[in-house]
Amino acid sequence: MSYPFPPELQRLLHEGIVAGNYQSEDEMLLEAVRLLRQRDAELARLKENLKTRLDRLDRGEGIDLDDDESLRAFFDDVQARGHERHEVGRIAR
Repeated sequence: MSYPFPPELQRLLHEGIVAGNYQSEDEMLLEAVRLLRQRDAELARLKENLKTRLDRLDRGEGIDLDDDESLRAFFDDVQARGHERHEVGRIAR
């Protein structure tokens, strides 16, 4: 398929081929479309995750952090669980 790309895109396509990263414009464009689809899928997953979490907050399932002390305790707990998960993953390797 032949398409009259804007000069800037033509330059990027040419540079990608000359650099040896791609064998043809088609290959480069297919990779670009694949990456766009991947990005769109990831964005859809993030939006669904956010919706799920907002729904939980709407149902009152959130955590009240009323002051600096409770906020610090929450972050300390998250950090400790993260370290624990990291160690379990490191040992499993």
